[in-house]
Amino acid sequence: MATRRAICSVWQKCHHLLSPNCIRNRLDTTIHRSGYPARRNVSGFGKPLIGLPVTTRLKLSGETVVVEELKEEDFTEAFRLLEGAAKRGDNVGVDEYRNVGDLLEDFCFGSVFAVRRHRGGHHGGTIDALLMVGPCLASRTIRPCLASAQVVTSEGFAREPLWRDFFEMAIGFAKRHPFGFSACVTEVFIHCIERVTALRKDAFLICATVPKAGKVARRNGASPVHMHGYLMYKEFGPADNQRPTLPELVEFSREFSKILEKTKAAAAASESTSWTPIPGLPAEHLLPGSSNPLVLRQLNAAQPEEISRYYGFYRLAGEESDGFSVEEFPTQELFWQLFQSNYNLVFEEKHSGKWMAVMYFARSLFVRNRDSTDVYDAGLIIAREFRNAGFGTRALEILLSTGRGIGCNLLFSDAPIYHIGSIAISLKQGCVISGSIPRAIYSPAHGWSDVLLFNFTDHKSSDQ
Repeated sequence: MATRRAICSVWQKCHHLLSPNCIRNRLDTTIHRSGYPARRNVSGFGKPLIGLPVTTRLKLSGETVVVEELKEEDFTEAFRLLEGAAKRGDNVGVDEYRNVGDLLEDFCFGSVFAVRRHRGGHHGGTIDALLMVGPCLASRTIRPCLASAQVVTSEGFAREPLWRDFFEMAIGFAKRHPFGFSACVTEVFIHCIERVTALRKDAFLICATVPKAGKVARRNGASPVHMHGYLMYKEFGPADNQRPTLPELVEFSREFSKILEKTKAAAAASESTSWTPIPGLPAEHLLPGSSNPLVLRQLNAAQPEEISRYYGFYRLAGEESDGFSVEEFPTQELFWQLFQSNYNLVFEEKHSGKWMAVMYFARSLFVRNRDSTDVYDAGLIIAREFRNAGFGTRALEILLSTGRGIGCNLLFSDAPIYHIGSIAISLKQGCVISGSIPRAIYSPAHGWSDVLLFNFTDHKSSDQ
């Protein structure tokens, strides 16, 4: 498919990752309409890895296996492996992968490796495991040091020594990635106790719990159920603090934008929720003790000057390390390509038109079921002059309330550990700390920092 091939070609030039929102939100429609990439090797490592395929004897399990990067002719077999794991509830959700395009989407800038049991010195045969390695989607920078790794096995390979061997192999691949990853995360459904135990033996730590992480099959044939997930984390090297300069980040962002504009990714984004009305908006609100009405409305995406003002909030917050990083959105063009399919909102004074805050809702990148329509990620930025008189608390309260208008039952947000004001307001409104994502954001003032992951549940949703 032209879209993925084009984006990967830019990645190979500049070795930089698009914002996590892009991969899930902007490429989603394009991939499933257009089919698979017309390329034999789907590596996102910048070039095929030297030394593959390789035959090796695994340290703990003693199995001899052949490892190579997944090829297009293996897609059907790889999907069968994913289907089998989903039916067993073996750390794959029932609607997590509708086809191999979903798998390639999640690891668009990494790679997928096929593992086969060694069969008499020849390659080919049944795929026994898939190893997936790529930049972590939860990282809030276009140049993360945090990798995401996942392992899916056949039923015959679903045992502790092999899981540990495969994750060690995945970490080895992560170290060879152009980013030079220094840590990785993996997500495990909480019912997969043997897998959690295996990872703990190899120094993976549970850093967060994700409510309603996906729907999993039950062995008795009953209807699938929502299952929480653990984010598990392991460091394997020091964080690299030698960051690209801002001009370099801007140049890389421009390259991405040029490619995106030429591909169907832009067409996919035209189905933008920015154009979808939210029930009850615009709406007037009053602050306690004030007679000056405030208006919450959707961004007018048809007006370029509105988009510029909207981007200005994020840009300034990044420059001031105020809960955001300048590495998240170096250019307005890339920012809007990534944000135009969100619900984008503006809080303004009714009479003066002065913008007090901006907000957004986006399809959550923390859940693993593709068709979820009630789980969102959200963000809020308040103009400096309005960060008093209780406006922040009231704005977050309204944000949570507005989520109901789009059918949101579960909301995720995050905040750098140094952004004390945002953390305090979130806790005051009943948000729950799910855990932290280590080394997820970088700023010159603070270096690499963890972010706290929050969730807010409005009401119980059905498992149907």
